[in-house]
Amino acid sequence: MNTLLPFVLAAVLSASPSLEGLWEGPVTCPPPASASEKPPQPFVLTVFITQGAEGFEGFMGSQQQGLSAQLKTVSFEEEKLRVTANVPHHYQAELQGPIEDSTWKATLTQGPVSCSALLQRDPDVQLKKLPVPPTSQSKPVWSWLSAGEMLFRHYGVLGPEDALGFPSQCTIVRALFSGNPRFECSSNCNFCKSMAGGSAHEFVGMLTDFPRKRMASGRRTPRIFAAATPVLDSSEVRRELDQGNPIVASLNPGTPSAVMEPGLNSFLPPLHLALIVGYLKTQATTWYLLNDPYPFPQISTNPYVQNQGIPIMGLRSGAPVPVAYWLREDTLKSKLRWKESFLVRAEPPAPPP
Repeated sequence: MNTLLPFVLAAVLSASPSLEGLWEGPVTCPPPASASEKPPQPFVLTVFITQGAEGFEGFMGSQQQGLSAQLKTVSFEEEKLRVTANVPHHYQAELQGPIEDSTWKATLTQGPVSCSALLQRDPDVQLKKLPVPPTSQSKPVWSWLSAGEMLFRHYGVLGPEDALGFPSQCTIVRALFSGNPRFECSSNCNFCKSMAGGSAHEFVGMLTDFPRKRMASGRRTPRIFAAATPVLDSSEVRRELDQGNPIVASLNPGTPSAVMEPGLNSFLPPLHLALIVGYLKTQATTWYLLNDPYPFPQISTNPYVQNQGIPIMGLRSGAPVPVAYWLREDTLKSKLRWKESFLVRAEPPAPPP
């Protein structure tokens, strides 16, 4: 056996630059040929790369419109790092160039435009993502039921046998009002499309009552405990997620009028619910990953995209649409107006007799 082989392999591995981390720096684009004014100002581009279950993954984002998207490909060949991203309703973006130490001197190409970028890598990042698949709200004011569905699946109150989306959301709302002969959804859940979540007290009641009603029907299910709290700071969010607990965020994002039906006006004071299921902490800032159940019909009016959120695409009714978003903490609080939180705990079900 060649005793030098392990040392040769170690040397090769140590010589390969690290790709993971947050790359950030200025991008400079040439002025258009017809431009008579001063050249465009540089803008900052952020690229996050991490090792996922099926290889490298991540996102790119910028205040420059048309550059925020999850990464499609990540490759490293001949000392050059190349990433691509399919930006919704824009040209594919490609960033490619050599890496030296922690510096990436790259060319950003998007359609006919080619710009120069100089990015520095911050390796000191913390990443946490909970395995909570996003779901879509079935009715315009059902974000509270969609948030409940995601939480119930995460904690095992709903299982694989419970159909996704509308059937489970209908099951939840029917269970809450079972025994009430005047309840309009008893025969058809389509009749209660205007049923909003009401107050924070009513939302917490839904989270705790539905598991109890399932338990009373003979199904083994964990007990859920929930409480409304003010907006959390980043250390509190990280603590909750590190313990495996998603956080419900009450938002008032200035969403389209379809979301703000009269029934939502009593939701004190925010109008919409989303679920925080991940964080990315760097030296400079913190990003949150939010599952938002509202199917924003237009990218141009999507409050996350308007505020430099990174859309995570999924399929709904066979079409690719944003189902979750990476968003900076300060933007979530100031632009989407995060005003209230709900903390959730689960107590495992008792073992069978």
